[in-house]
Amino acid sequence: MRDHSNHVKLTREAAIEKLIAAADFAPRTETVGLHDAHMRVTATECRSRIDVPNALCSQMDGIAVRFDDFADGMPDTSAWQLGREYDWANTGTALPEGFDCSICIEAAEFDGGIGVVGVGTENPGELRILSTPDRRFANCRQKGADFQADQLLLPAGTRLTPTKLSVLAMCGFSEIEVVAKPRVAFIPTGDELVAPGNELPAGKAYDSNGVLLEGKLLMWGAEPVIYDCIPDDWDTIKAAILRACEEADIVAINAGSSKGSKDFTMEILEEIGTVLCHETNHGPGRHTSASVVNGTPVLGLSGPPSGCEITADWYLKPLVDSFLYGSVITFERVKAAFSGVDKKGGPHGGPGGPGGPGGPGKGKGPDKDFFAIRPVTLKRTGDGTVATPVANGMHPDLLKLDDADGYIDMHPFAFRELAAGDEVTVELRYPYTLL
Repeated sequence: MRDHSNHVKLTREAAIEKLIAAADFAPRTETVGLHDAHMRVTATECRSRIDVPNALCSQMDGIAVRFDDFADGMPDTSAWQLGREYDWANTGTALPEGFDCSICIEAAEFDGGIGVVGVGTENPGELRILSTPDRRFANCRQKGADFQADQLLLPAGTRLTPTKLSVLAMCGFSEIEVVAKPRVAFIPTGDELVAPGNELPAGKAYDSNGVLLEGKLLMWGAEPVIYDCIPDDWDTIKAAILRACEEADIVAINAGSSKGSKDFTMEILEEIGTVLCHETNHGPGRHTSASVVNGTPVLGLSGPPSGCEITADWYLKPLVDSFLYGSVITFERVKAAFSGVDKKGGPHGGPGGPGGPGGPGKGKGPDKDFFAIRPVTLKRTGDGTVATPVANGMHPDLLKLDDADGYIDMHPFAFRELAAGDEVTVELRYPYTLL
């Protein structure tokens, strides 16, 4: 058993703050076409390059007229000719030169026919107008009504959704300068790991966290670099970390940070860099670490898949956010009523939990700074929002965890049962699609 007596434990918030402060991020930029810019992040502010619309346009299909011709009321239009006293006006197109109003096609008759009768012909017949325009530019959009040239459209650090890209295209953009995707290296460690697709010997396990993190990183806007499984060998792990810190902007290493006989990761990081914290104050994910090697942040993620799933959102995503946006996107929180009794309210600071009777640190009393995480689903009712746990315990079923809408912090309830109707604060899971 290795000596972990001097390990530093931090809260989640403190670990993230220290890790980002220590990271020497140098975001790069690149120019991409709009069709390749979906969900990328703007590197500079975007200003409209043109007026939109760039001329007086009709808001509807109809006829273009001159407002002054209606100054004395409805004129005699029996002798009006197409192209002289009136012209066609189609939705979104510029009014012909000299015209300043549009009348909808349903308010025009040609030879007794309403609307489309005769439209498109050179001689649609005698015109009769059924209603007069009430103002100049009626039923029209003036030049620059939507966007004006040099108007600020998007500030730097904006995620480019399909709608925002549509606006850029409308305003004269065909390409855009974006922040280059941060390269995030993931190093899975452990003698027991086997890459998916290979034969699985007895006692071994497939590396599933690599697939998990690859998907999350792609969703967050990063470029994942997934390493092959690394055995529990000091020199091999050290070489992999040093290599990853050279080729990536962010490094995540999985497992090897606990108290086993082959958990070398923390001591290696202390040798080649600076360890900011060895563990955090929650479970799952207690053995989440934060270090920096030559300016590159190195995040140690919990080995068990459920812990990795949660801690990736809580620690790795903020690093990606900080690289792309210059700040961390905070997780949204909502109030809810708990749905029933949680009979495992005691663990992680209560009876039987770490620091409590029967748990690690037995005889030292409960660890009041440690808290448990419970994944929950949320449902709206007539009385408000109800939170229901998807699983109890430190290692929830991953499929159930994937159905969770958010998490609750069990710390306020560490020494009693969490009862039905108790108000809880739920931290929503990314991407916050529930409420």
